[in-house]
Parts: sequence; C-alpha cells; structure tokens
Amino acid sequence: MKRTLLLVIVSILIFGCSNKKDFSEFSTSNTDKNKSIEKVKTLDRKLIKNGSLRFETYDIEKTNRLIKNSLENFGAYISEEKNDNNNSNTGYDLTIRVPALKFDSLMSYIIIKADIKELKSKSTHINDVTEDFIDSQTRLKIKKESEQKLLDLLKQTKKLTEVLEIQKQLTDLRADIESTEGRMKYLSDQVEYSTINVSFYQKTSYSQRFFGDFWGALKDGWQVFLHLVTLLAYLWVVILVVILGRWGYKYYKKTNKK
Repeated sequence: MKRTLLLVIVSILIFGCSNKKDFSEFSTSNTDKNKSIEKVKTLDRKLIKNGSLRFETYDIEKTNRLIKNSLENFGAYISEEKNDNNNSNTGYDLTIRVPALKFDSLMSYIIIKADIKELKSKSTHINDVTEDFIDSQTRLKIKKESEQKLLDLLKQTKKLTEVLEIQKQLTDLRADIESTEGRMKYLSDQVEYSTINVSFYQKTSYSQRFFGDFWGALKDGWQVFLHLVTLLAYLWVVILVVILGRWGYKYYKKTNKK
C-alpha cells in the first residue's frame, strides 16, 4: 500500500511538471525563474541578432569574391547561397552566419568595402529570448529531478503493473526532456551566431545581353537540329515505306502504259 501510494504521488508530480498551467509547478519554477532572471540581468542577456543588406554594385563578381574572402577573418560562414540571372540584372543572395560579437563589424565592413553603387536597404532586428531560455532551463531542471525520483522508485518496485506504469511515465518524461534540451540548444545556437542576409545585384547592359542571347540562340539552334535528326531516325521505317511506295507506284504506271 505504501509503495502504491508513493507511485500515485509521483505520478501527480510528473503530471504537474508536464502541464504548464499546474499551480504547484508554477509556484516552484516561478521562484527559481525570478532568481535566474535577476542573475542574468547582472551578467548577460540572450539576444538573437538578425540583419539584412540589399544594394546595387558596380562589379557583381568582385563584390561576391570580396565578401566570401572576408568571412574567415570574422569567423563567419555562408549557410545558403542563391544566384539569379535574368535579362535585366545578375544578383546573389547570401545567408551568412557570424559570431554575435562580430555582427556589427561584418555589417560595417561589407558596407564600406563592397563597392556599393546604391544602398537599397539596411536593417537590424534584435530578439530578446532571455526569459524563454530561463523558462526552458528551469523546466528542464524540474523534469530531471522528477526523472530521478521515478528511477529510484523503479528500483524499489516489484509488481509488474507498477513497473510498467513507471516505465511509461519515464518514457513520456524523457521525450519532454529531449524536447526541452533541443529547444535550449537551438536558442543557444541562435544567440551565439547571428544571421546576415546579403542581397546584391548588377544591372546587365544591352551589349552583354546581346552576345549572351546570340550565343544562346546558336546553341539552341544546334539542339533543335539534333532533335530533328533524332526524330528522322525514329521515322526511318515510315520514310522507307514512303520511298518504296512512290517507286512502286511509278513502276506500276510505267508497266501499265506498256
């Protein structure tokens, strides 16, 4: 009876950990959370920085090389790259991940060194996730403490039904813990590395488009010719039948006249 009663109590405790609206968890976590927030205020806050630049450049390839060659000096890297070519302009879209401490330095470097013809837009957005991080941290601590209590109870339990119930609760609790840890890892990564979206382009002159289009037309014409030859190869039987038919018809007419 004591073991069963203890199992019921622990089950109620676990349910309280998984329900955000439970009053007992709120009272426990809120105290730890307030203490953590006060501590963070004196240390550092969890800030996610995102910036964007869009500009027209005099030389698209020179600007592209300059940005890429400078990233190593800032400890940055490109997480995504797109290239867009059309009749009016040529452009690149770069998604750069840079250590948060060097975010402003890299932004300034690109603006100064990128040979900008016209700066179209520049923006910076900062998202404070301090409370979200602390909330996840506090809940993780409570869930791990509850997990340890269940493990201790499992060692004392001998009834199969109670063992199965405890194992089920441990499985659900472990899933919650992994989810919370994943959330904290994501927030830490976003805080540690900021994101800069750099979009730059160069207008294409008519002469450049002409030679490109002319060469493209020559290549397309050659491809059309090859497709035509291939089509004739598929139709060789039909062509042979037509030739034999015409020859037979002429032979028949000539014979008939005789």
